[in-house]
Amino acid sequence: MSRRSRIADESQTAEWKLSFGEWKEIVETCAAFATAEGGTIHVGISPGGERVGVAIGKGTLEGIANKIKTNTDPAQFPSIEVKGEPSSAVVEIHVRPEPIKPVWAFGRPVKRVGRTNQFLKRDEAQRLLEISTGRTWDALPCEGFVRTDISTKALRDFLRRAEMPITTPFQDAIRNLKLGDKRHVSHAAALLFSEFPQRFFIDAKVKCGRFLPGSLTRFLDERTIEGSVLQQLDEAMAFVTRNTRQALVVTGKPQHDIVPEYPDAAVREAITNALCHRSYTDVGAIQVRIHDDCLEVWNPGKLPPDLTIRSLYRRHGSYPRNPLLAGAIFRTRLIEQWGTGTLRIIDACRPHGIAVEFEQAEGMFIARLRKAQAGQVTPQVTPQVTPQVTPQVISVLAAAENVATAGTLQQAAGLKDRVHFLKAYLEPLLKAGLIERTIPDKPRSRMQRYCLTAKGRDVLSTPPPGNRERGP
Repeated sequence: MSRRSRIADESQTAEWKLSFGEWKEIVETCAAFATAEGGTIHVGISPGGERVGVAIGKGTLEGIANKIKTNTDPAQFPSIEVKGEPSSAVVEIHVRPEPIKPVWAFGRPVKRVGRTNQFLKRDEAQRLLEISTGRTWDALPCEGFVRTDISTKALRDFLRRAEMPITTPFQDAIRNLKLGDKRHVSHAAALLFSEFPQRFFIDAKVKCGRFLPGSLTRFLDERTIEGSVLQQLDEAMAFVTRNTRQALVVTGKPQHDIVPEYPDAAVREAITNALCHRSYTDVGAIQVRIHDDCLEVWNPGKLPPDLTIRSLYRRHGSYPRNPLLAGAIFRTRLIEQWGTGTLRIIDACRPHGIAVEFEQAEGMFIARLRKAQAGQVTPQVTPQVTPQVTPQVISVLAAAENVATAGTLQQAAGLKDRVHFLKAYLEPLLKAGLIERTIPDKPRSRMQRYCLTAKGRDVLSTPPPGNRERGP
C-alpha cells in the first residue's frame, strides 16, 4: 500500500495542507467543516496528495489550536492528532459539525461545499442560523408591542376565518397558535393582529399598480395597502378585481357565470404565498403589477437554497421562511398544504390558457401570470364537466384505484377539514362520475366505500398539459 493511499482524497470532509504556513486557510476550512458535516484537515500533504510531513516543534500544536479558536465564531476546538515522527509527521485536525450554524472565519460565514469553501451571503447565513436554532424571524419577540396595538377587528376576522370561537381572548389565541405568551408577542402575531403592523415593520405592505399600456412607470391606478396581513390580502384582491376585466359566460344555467381575466384562485394563492413567505428583513414591499398582457406578484427575498425555479413546476418540499405565520394562515384555509402553492397557481391557470412563469431578479421572487399572445389560440371558457384537476384531485383518484373509505381519500388529499373535503372534492367527483359508491342506494352507510370509474381512470392516466417556464 502506497503512502498516498492512506490519506483520504480531498472531498466534502477532507482537505490537504502542505504546512502550518497555510494557517489562515486551515482556520477557514475548520469553520467551513463545522458549518457543514465536519471533516479532517491533513497537514503535511502536498497539493498532489504526496506525504511530505511537517516538523512539530515546541508550541506548534498549541499555536495552531489558538489561531483556530481566536479566528472562528463560535470558537472551534478541534481535536488534533499527530501521526509519525515529530520531524516529519502528518497532523490531522478533526473538526466536528457545529450545532449552531453557520461558523464564521475572520468575520465571514463560510461553509464546505464539495472540495471548496464557500463564503455565504447574508440571507443564506440567516437561514442557516434560523434552521439550526429553531428561531425563525416570525418567532422573535416584537419589541414595543403593547395591548393598545391589538386590533379587535383583525383578531375577530381571523377567528371567524379559522372557525375559532369569536370571543377567544387575544392571549388565548396567540397561545393556542404558538404565537406568543404572557411575556411577549411574536412578529407573526403583530403582523396578524396589530392595528398598524407597519409601526414595527415599515415595509410590511403591498404596493399595487395598474400600468398604462406599454409603460413601466405610469399608472392607470395605484395604491399602497397597509394594515394586518389578512387585510392586505383582501384589499389587494379587490384592487386586482377593480383593474382587470370580467367576462359574462352563458352556460345554460338560470344565471350567467362571471369569469375573471385572471383566475381568483391563482391570484389569491400568489399574493398569500408572498405574504407568508416573503423576507420581512429585506427592504421593499410586496408588489402586484398589472400590465396589458400579464399580472405579476413580486415578493422580497429569494428562494431557499434547496429550491430551484424548475422544482416549482413539480411536487417539492416545503421550506416556509415564516413557519408560524404560515401555520396561522393555514388555519384560515387560505392555504391547504405547504409545498403545493405553485402547483395550485398552475392548475388554476391551465384551463384559461394562462402561462405561469416563476423568476428571480433583483433580490425578488416573481410569480407571473401571462395571457396568450396575439395569434395564439386561447381555450374558450366552457361549462366545467369535471372538477379542476388539482394535485389533491389526482391524489384522491389515485387512492380510489383501490376501494377506499372517505377518510382514506381525505387523507390522500392531505386535507384536515372533513366538511371542506366532502363539499369541495368528494361530492364534485361523484357528480362528475370520476368515482362512485360501492353501495349506491345507501350513501350514509358505515360500510360505504368509493372506487374509481372508467372516466376517472382516463383522467388519472392523462397527464395535464405543461406550462411555460422561465428562469432567472
